[in-house]
Amino acid sequence: MDSLSKLSISHLMEEGTGTIENFSFDEPMKFDGIKTKSNVRGKLEIMKIDEGVNAKFEDVEVKVEFECEKCLKGFTEKISVEAEERQFLSEAPEKTEDPNDLFIIDMKHYQIDLTEPLRQEIILHFPSIRVCSSGCLGICQVCGKDRNKTKCECKEQPSNANKPLAKLKSLIKN
Repeated sequence: MDSLSKLSISHLMEEGTGTIENFSFDEPMKFDGIKTKSNVRGKLEIMKIDEGVNAKFEDVEVKVEFECEKCLKGFTEKISVEAEERQFLSEAPEKTEDPNDLFIIDMKHYQIDLTEPLRQEIILHFPSIRVCSSGCLGICQVCGKDRNKTKCECKEQPSNANKPLAKLKSLIKN
């Protein structure tokens, strides 16, 4: 198998609609905005369709480095993508709803680049709250100490910054 960034499909384009090829991959990849800490592993099924090819990813795994939202320390978490499909078209359609979901086959070299659809899918599987552990205490908002390492005696001051509707309380009283 070629690299996922330059996967040759020339032999598949000569076959009939419905022809399938299966691959396994385990390779280092670089994505914009993602700090990978391991190879990207998974399975890939490429199927010839009338308009081009359909690429189906399965069991994709990669370790990604994040910054904890509470203590700002780096940590690594495994991201798993169970299954996802994307179509690569021979030519661009006249109208498209979302140009970010449009993938075109390089017809000069008969190659597809799976980097961007894979990057999009990995990002969709990021944790919604990125914390290093469920017990992370974070950084003290008053003195700035890492509360996971040292205990501080600061009293947290209530802030209206975290209460966007606090001003309504005064309006209701009037």
